Amino acid sequence: MTLLFLLLTACNDYIVTGIEKREANILVHPTHLNFGHLLSGMESGSETFAVINTGDDDLTIFAPGLISGNDRFEVFTEKNEYTIPAGELQEFTVTYTPETFESNGGFIEIISDDLDEPLSTVIIEGYGDAPVISVDPTDVDYGEISIGCDNEERITIRNDGNVDLIIETVSQMVTQPNDILFELGSLPAPPWILVPGMEIDFLVSYIPTDIGADDSSITILSTDPMTPEVEALQHGDGDVEQWVQQQWEQDEVPILDILWVIDDSGSMYPFQQGLAANIGSFMGAFISSGADYRMAVITTGRSTFGTIIDQAHPDAEGAIASLIMAGTGGSAYERGIQMARDSLYNGSAAPGGAFFRQGSKLVVIFVSDEPDQSIGGWYSFVPFFNAIKPLGDFIPYAVIGDTPSGCLYTYGNYTRTAQYGAGYWNLVDHYGGSWYSICAQDWGVQLQDLADEVTEKRVFNLDESDPIEMTIEVYVNGQLIIEWTYDAAMNAVIFNDGHVPEEGQTIIIDYALWGCGSES
Repeated sequence: MTLLFLLLTACNDYIVTGIEKREANILVHPTHLNFGHLLSGMESGSETFAVINTGDDDLTIFAPGLISGNDRFEVFTEKNEYTIPAGELQEFTVTYTPETFESNGGFIEIISDDLDEPLSTVIIEGYGDAPVISVDPTDVDYGEISIGCDNEERITIRNDGNVDLIIETVSQMVTQPNDILFELGSLPAPPWILVPGMEIDFLVSYIPTDIGADDSSITILSTDPMTPEVEALQHGDGDVEQWVQQQWEQDEVPILDILWVIDDSGSMYPFQQGLAANIGSFMGAFISSGADYRMAVITTGRSTFGTIIDQAHPDAEGAIASLIMAGTGGSAYERGIQMARDSLYNGSAAPGGAFFRQGSKLVVIFVSDEPDQSIGGWYSFVPFFNAIKPLGDFIPYAVIGDTPSGCLYTYGNYTRTAQYGAGYWNLVDHYGGSWYSICAQDWGVQLQDLADEVTEKRVFNLDESDPIEMTIEVYVNGQLIIEWTYDAAMNAVIFNDGHVPEEGQTIIIDYALWGCGSES
């Protein structure tokens, strides 16, 4: 019995040992990869993990699979299936490349033929450090804005990252004319450095100067690694707030009696010389109007004249220039208004003489560098001027020292002051005439304006004070014409020489007004 037991026992041991099962066994190390903080756009990280076969049979695995919400991680494999002998290992490399300020995670799955653990995982994580640009708004539509009005938007740039953001350049492309204005205000020119959480802003204004669409694109370049270039767009449409139409019928040829009153005191030589030298600007514009005129010259100390110049004179310009050089030996008490009254009352220019005509307009032009000193003051002569001509047919003008303090002029090597032309200014203002500065550098322009205003035939004043010049259109008898200029100082359309409308023709002027009440 004992022998049999021993034999049976020995046999069982042999059977157990002979059928021992061989198995593969997987071990993954490490099971957590942390890449830490990397500077996005400049740094990337690399880590490895190993798959080890701790069993006593070959281990078969499929290529590790990456599961993540983006492409920041990458697992490098060479084939779809690996066989790892007992006691051996297979290493795999994982890289992490952040692109902005972010935190990333995921895991790697390893499928094997380990019966006890067919699925193993490796957790991965990493962090990107970077500046992040935020621009708001990136699309602005101003809508329809009246020409001359303005609208503005504030564009804000912010650093939403955790590293300093450098704004390298800010540039604008805009349709012409440049009605969408990029304004830095008190900001210096780029580059700008924005620490995390910091923001700056600037204005983009829309002030249309013409009708139609306007577009702008502002490009911002920065050190944001993911979005180095941001484009902010602006759009608007210029429109007209109000159109105005004015209509006239051309008057008959004006009949004008023009009396020049020239100051002949000791300080007047440079002014007489300037007036005489530029009288061609007055006469040229005056004659081109076709006016039926008579001109004569008196002084602030003498109410008589001996010569009358009219349109039949062979050299009207030269004759007037000669008379204007009236000399400087006259009285130091300039009484221009009084001399004009005397001449028109019972002197050379009085009714019944060769100068004065009942159906004409009477124009008196005073030229003096000092105030009027007429006895009784300017207002005492108003009843006389009211009586000599119907309302609107007597118009005084003056070339005088500026109101209210006079003006400076230079002659030769010295500079002196022309006194404020008190009295003359008051009379002109009372009757709705105009005054011009005796200290002006360009007498020619002033004299042409004076001639245009006196004749009126070629000058058409606009009722509204804020026209948009580019919108002005002029029609004569229904035909669009371009032979005219706009004088902003006079707020008037002035027809060019040779293109003055004829008597009875209809003149229509259309123009638009600046929005919001004024020109931009």
